[in-house]
Amino acid sequence: MSLPAGDSRLTNAGIWCNIQCIVYRRKADDCSLEVEYTLARKILHLANQIIRNRNEDLKGLGITADQADTLLFFQSGINRSAVDLKQHLGVTHQAARAVIERMVTKGLLQTRVSQSDARYREVSLTPRGLELLDIMRENCTHTGNQLLSSMTAADKEKFVSLITQALDNLGVSGQADGSLTKIQNRGMEK
Repeated sequence: MSLPAGDSRLTNAGIWCNIQCIVYRRKADDCSLEVEYTLARKILHLANQIIRNRNEDLKGLGITADQADTLLFFQSGINRSAVDLKQHLGVTHQAARAVIERMVTKGLLQTRVSQSDARYREVSLTPRGLELLDIMRENCTHTGNQLLSSMTAADKEKFVSLITQALDNLGVSGQADGSLTKIQNRGMEK
């Protein structure tokens, strides 16, 4: 098949050739481009919907989903910094610092120079941040409950395992703990 004469939709014959190769190279036993695309779109749609729902749940508290994740991350209070948050959230160092600075301004986090390394700023929750974290624990579980409501315990473990495997395949390992029990218990620690 060639580019129809006078077709202005695709003027670059190379692009048209690449599209043809992709369309006609699919084999029945291979994971097709269409299946990969559909799966990627569904995962992206799920992620976006989770973020929208979480932001809506958290709006009354005056924080975003990223800020809630930041509160949860710093709840342990053990010498964590913007570098640690960067790795946890999978964002740039500048983005992690910006989240921390906004939350310091809101009175939810505090920073102090490390006693062991003056270049390092340790981040911890303020009393107001701890109070907000308690309110979140009591009220902001709607999205997670909805997402997992029709799954059995075994389904939930498998779901977490598959998501972790997919992240590992993309080289994003270390951000998600593969154990559902650890994930559930993490939210209960004070």
